[in-house]
Amino acid sequence: MSYRENQHRVSLKTELPATARLGMFCEEKVLLMANYGAASTAYYASVSKLEQGMIRGSRETYAGQSVEIARIICEAALKELDDHVFTDGC
Repeated sequence: MSYRENQHRVSLKTELPATARLGMFCEEKVLLMANYGAASTAYYASVSKLEQGMIRGSRETYAGQSVEIARIICEAALKELDDHVFTDGC
């Protein structure tokens, strides 16, 4: 289950670790956020490249495949971030 699906179950006082309650940061979360940011940027670039090819009339299947791969990577990075936030409470 992802963080978004279970957001309502987290109680700030009882279930979050002290670091989250005190406003300290989690290094793993920072790394996961950077990973998701890079994946999102790559996905956006792939979609833009595909869109430009469509405007020019190019019908390369490689561009469509790269968009699908980038989307899968982006979704996996977001799930990993959400799962971490849910389990760690940060």
